[in-house]
Parts: sequence; structure tokens; C-alpha cells
Amino acid sequence: MVDRHLWNPQQEALQGDALRTWQVECLRRQLGYLRERSDFYRERIDRAGVKPENIRGLEDIHPIPCFDKSQHREVQEASLREQGHPYGTHLCAPLDKVIGVQATSGTSGLPTFYTFTRHDYDVNDEVIARTLWRLGLRPGDTVMLGFALSMFVGGAPWLSGMQNMGLRVIPIGAEGGTGRLLQFARLTRPKALLCTPSFAEYLVERAPELMDAEVASLGIEILMCGGESGAGDPAVRGRLEAAYGADVYDAMGGAWGFFMVSCREHQGMHIVSPDLNLVEAIDPATGEAVEVKEGTVAEMAYTSLDWEAGPILRYNMGDVAEFLPGLCACGLPGTRYRILGRADDMLIVKGINVYPAAVRDVVAELAPRVTGAMRIVLDHEGPRVPPPLLLRIEHGEGLDDVECASLSTQLERRISDLLRFRSVVELVPPGSLDRSAHKTKLTLKRYAGEE
Repeated sequence: MVDRHLWNPQQEALQGDALRTWQVECLRRQLGYLRERSDFYRERIDRAGVKPENIRGLEDIHPIPCFDKSQHREVQEASLREQGHPYGTHLCAPLDKVIGVQATSGTSGLPTFYTFTRHDYDVNDEVIARTLWRLGLRPGDTVMLGFALSMFVGGAPWLSGMQNMGLRVIPIGAEGGTGRLLQFARLTRPKALLCTPSFAEYLVERAPELMDAEVASLGIEILMCGGESGAGDPAVRGRLEAAYGADVYDAMGGAWGFFMVSCREHQGMHIVSPDLNLVEAIDPATGEAVEVKEGTVAEMAYTSLDWEAGPILRYNMGDVAEFLPGLCACGLPGTRYRILGRADDMLIVKGINVYPAAVRDVVAELAPRVTGAMRIVLDHEGPRVPPPLLLRIEHGEGLDDVECASLSTQLERRISDLLRFRSVVELVPPGSLDRSAHKTKLTLKRYAGEE
């Protein structure tokens, strides 16, 4: 029997008029649901003059203003104050139907909550099956889940999705510790490891010390990295592929049935659920939707088409991406996305937009003379900061003072040539910058006491 390439070919391969017809019908139904179940959404939709029954095209929702993380926190504060729960006035399902809750860390204030009904878990399980099937995983395969399990959307919801797909999951989680993760991987021999790219790199460094062997000895065939950018960069991906002897994929998403993942061509990420989500290109200067063309760079706004608990409508999370429409060389249709960074991480240096992830990618190209770990050290609050930017970068093993001086000069020149801003590179010994199994911060705010 020939193995199919897609988990749900009928839905995943929808394109052209058939996809648009499906999305419009779902959008009409979802808008009606939002308006009926949430005072917040009813006011938002009515004020924009949008009538769900009159939706004829995807552009008909453009009069509705975008939603963002700060507004998300505001509606959560309002529901906590007025309704006694922190899940937001955009919650559409009755509270007794909400059976799952995930959240961000809340380091900058109230955590951002993501809620699930039983139906939403079914949607979540479907999307996760679509994602992992594309990577070559099949029921009965062993997978190690190395994302944080505590509240993170890449934790418990992924555990649910993988188990329902029929995978044998080793849910060690980021909280399990590096040594324990390596021990369990050695014992259970997972076919795939799911974790952040920075944690995958950290395992490469620690494996010889903790298990007296290289990570390649674990036999991992598939490495899916998400939670932060990195695996989409050819230098980072190449380093991980060489260390693990595995196929490495970049991934993003996890909430509201939205997920996208790269293919073997590594030319951006494919949305696995075009029938369940809309993605718009938003001009960061005007907040207006823009036409998607080859190479369009814009922020991404998401709309869920089949979510019950806390659905999103034109949610701009601040992800900046290059939009790549058209047929991929892998044969899959639809727009692909190359994530460039986050709008709230962006720095402006003498008029030049600088994304920390882009700096990290340029640094990574000089491995193994660098480990890939770096920080942008800020003495001024952004986004506008004066040059030169201080970059603290780990050099590789075995470099002497002369080699480090040459490397510093080369890094400063490459950053100036490729990213067009002036920097001062401070090289530090390998292993001196903190690693994390969660999202690794690329900036260090010295002006706020961080050091």
C-alpha cells in the first residue's frame, strides 16, 4: 500500500476557488457564532458595519479592527473584574464547557490565556496529526516531547494530539532536566524530538559530558524545532542536521488550531490548516491589510474559522514574516511564510530595522568559530537605540587571543555589510551565556539591571 503524503488530503490540499469557497462559508458561520456568544465581538463586528450573513469574500472582514496582545490582556482584566474569570470577554463558550487552559509565562504582566472546549481539542488533535504526518511520523512511532509541559501551548495540547494520532509519546518536557531527557532518549530511542532550536543546540553541547556520547548516538531521525525562530536559518539547521544526523524542520503555532511547518525544500513554512484558519498580511505602519505578493514583508493577523472557547478574529501577534505565495517545489500549494522576527523585539538603529533573530542568524554562519549563543546588550530602552550595538557572542572552543581578535573584526564587518548597522563585538567563552529549554532571550537590558 502506498503511504499518503498528507494526513487529511481532502482538506489540506484545498486550493484556489474551492479553498476560498470553503473559507468564506466557515467565516460567515464563525462570525455569526462570535456575534451571538460574545458581547465583545458583537460590539466589534457591529461597529465595523459587518453583517455575517453578507460575507461574500475574505476581504469583507477588513473593516473590523485587528486584535493584539495588549488588547487580549485588557479583555482578560475586564472578564476577571466583571465575570470572575481571567479568560477574556472574547470567551464564547460557556465556562463549564472550557476543559483546557494554557497560558504564556506572564513575565510582563497578566499571563495570556488560551482556552479549549472538547471540540477545540478535537481541532487541535487534527492539526497536530497533519503536522507530524508531513514530517514522516506514523502511528506506533516513538516521539520525545521536549517542550515545556507546564501551561505552554506546545506542551499538554501536543501530548493530546500525538497520543490521539497513535504515537508513543515520551513527555519528558523541558522541566525534566537535560540529563534526564538524554537518559530517557537513550533508553526509549525516539524517532523524533520536539523542542526549541536553542535547547536542541544545548543538548549537542551537554551530551558528551552527561552521557559520554554525541547526540547522534541517540538515533533521532526527525527534529522539529519551534517556540522561537532559528531552525529556519540554513546555518542553524545545518549545524543541527550534522550533529544529530536528523532531518530538521522549522515550526510555529499551537493555539486556535493554527500551525505551520517547513518541508524538505526549506523555503518557508506551510500552513497545515488552511481550512481552519485565515492569515492576512498587515502593514505595521497603518494596521491595514495589504495584498500578498512574492516577497511581501508584513505582520501576520490570524482568524480562527472553527474554534469554540476563545476564538480569534484578526489577531495580530506581532510576527513579522516574508510572504511567499505560489506552488512550493515540494508540490504543495498555498502561501508559505518565512518568519523574520517579532515587531516588539525590533530595534531601530539610525533608521535601520534590526531584528535580533536576524543578528543571531548572521552570527551562526561562522560556526564552529562561534557556538551560536549571543545577546544584544542594550544600555538604552528601545526601539530606537544609538549605535554601535554591543553584541556579546560566544566564541568556539580552542580559539586563542589572536584568533578571537580576527573573529571580532570579521563579525563586525559582516553585520555591517549584511544588516547595515554598526556593532561592537565582545567575545565570551563557550558556555558562558545562559541556555534555556524555553524561548531564549536574545537581548539583555543592561539599562534595567539585567546582566
